[in-house]
Amino acid sequence: MEPPVTPARAAASGDTLDRIRKAFIASLALNLDANDLRDAQRLDELTGLDSLAVLEFVSAVEKEFGISIEPQFLDLDFVTDLPRLAAYVEERARHGLDSKP
Repeated sequence: MEPPVTPARAAASGDTLDRIRKAFIASLALNLDANDLRDAQRLDELTGLDSLAVLEFVSAVEKEFGISIEPQFLDLDFVTDLPRLAAYVEERARHGLDSKP
């Protein structure tokens, strides 16, 4: 059995960060370009996020990467911290922890 994945502080690849940025923009239908988010590490500082927007974003990330984000990590601080979220996504993908049964 695989050990549980915890939110990492390690650096994630630029590709993962780019894909998360694009998922964020698409899921919330923002009039932004992924380049507009280059320096933004906290998505909630860029735009106001309510609980529905967070769920839309999480769903888009799960679909983009074929993973399932564990419920204990679905808080605003974790989801809107790009480097932390990207490291977590990479770790889930690396362990093959996908959303398919």
